[in-house]
Amino acid sequence: MKILMIAYYTFIRNVRDVKAMVAFILLPILMMLILGKALDSAYTPKKIDPMNVGYFSQDEGLLDSSLNEFFTAKKTKSVLEVKKVKTLESGMDQVKSGKLKGLVYLEKGMSNSFKNGEQVKINFYSKEKTSYVQPVLESFVRTFNIGNTLIKVDGKKMQQKSTSSIIKEVKIVTEGKIPRGIDYYSLTALFQSLLFGAIFGVFAITKDMGNHTNLRLAAAPIQPSKVILGKLIGSTMTLYGISLLIFLVSKFIYKANWDGSLWLILLVLFLFSAIAVAFGMILAYLSKSTMASSLSIFIIGTVLTLVSGGFSRMEGKVIEMLSYLSPNTYAQKALFTNIYEGTFTQSNILGLVLYTIIVVAFTFITGRRRVI
Repeated sequence: MKILMIAYYTFIRNVRDVKAMVAFILLPILMMLILGKALDSAYTPKKIDPMNVGYFSQDEGLLDSSLNEFFTAKKTKSVLEVKKVKTLESGMDQVKSGKLKGLVYLEKGMSNSFKNGEQVKINFYSKEKTSYVQPVLESFVRTFNIGNTLIKVDGKKMQQKSTSSIIKEVKIVTEGKIPRGIDYYSLTALFQSLLFGAIFGVFAITKDMGNHTNLRLAAAPIQPSKVILGKLIGSTMTLYGISLLIFLVSKFIYKANWDGSLWLILLVLFLFSAIAVAFGMILAYLSKSTMASSLSIFIIGTVLTLVSGGFSRMEGKVIEMLSYLSPNTYAQKALFTNIYEGTFTQSNILGLVLYTIIVVAFTFITGRRRVI
């Protein structure tokens, strides 16, 4: 009960700091708008590269030769980069690993079955729910069927070089699959602002030191760990509330893409809020100064945001190694993969949980040493 009371009054004190609340709400909202609109062209694809597709055939007839001719046509190559695989199993493995966007497979004797009037189908495997390879194959099937229908009608031989006109138009829609500028910075700017929100953890400690409330708490019949936990919960809920408000603004006003799992988004925002607050409390316990802690938050927060790609996408082995020290990396990867790939990356969530446990544990260690 005492923990909840401390958490409640810590939360109320934070909310009553109107200047701090307004600053931490408006700053990320403005950053999202400015960066998202100004750098939108950097995230909008100008050219779609050909998709890597595997091809494995056990057929040796007309269907196989026609499909090979189709794959080597100039217009087809602008859309598909076809790679022949040695076995069906190796092709499937490459699809599962992401090396190939799909696998086209012809079974043995399909051409003979087709000549005998049997219905045959081209097998296509992909781990994506919606594949843009499928419309290209459907274009081939329609043209192939039309050509063979004409042969049956007037007995003319099918033209072997007719594949140049097979693909008339293939529309590839990237909206929702590739983040726009506003999508990218709505997410990264949010985590950057939450990292700077560690200042609420600093306020939870230094304000008590300034008005000597910490002395009364030290003399009160309550364990120091409960005081630390109460302040941690109160400040975390403050920052979590701010993150939810910013999330709603970016989703419904800026129309940013947050179409992922809602429970995962809420979980990641909560864990990140706890990390930021714990981080601020650690700095406050160590420095006992609002100014020194705030400056440290700004410097460290900027570096952690930079190495995680919060300002722009960065590559390199050194940057990649440093990025794993940033909680932004785990949070951003967890949400980006969920929103744009529809997958749940357990490693990133576990990394974020482990990060939370470490900084919270260190908060109690530094807090107890300073209080006692």
